[in-house]
Amino acid sequence: MIALIHYLFEILFWIIFIDIILSWVIAIQRPRWAYHPIVQLIHEISSRILRPFRRFMDRIGLRTGPIDFSPILAMLALRLVEMILIRILFNIGIR
Repeated sequence: MIALIHYLFEILFWIIFIDIILSWVIAIQRPRWAYHPIVQLIHEISSRILRPFRRFMDRIGLRTGPIDFSPILAMLALRLVEMILIRILFNIGIR
């Protein structure tokens, strides 16, 4: 169970990271593969994860212009939630 949770959060972490890299490449080059279904799926999953963090940053007035720091907050939050869940499961004896 702990390994499953770890892999799930690892996949989410990498989806966000890949979306960041893809956004840079797409912004610079505008490649044709930017509309590939896999690229669109990565962007859709990532945007659903990042949306609450973007809203939070807007609410507290941290609009940063062209640089989006919400992926950093999301990645940190994912790691924190993962650590908390794993620690809880480990403490109650689920391995």
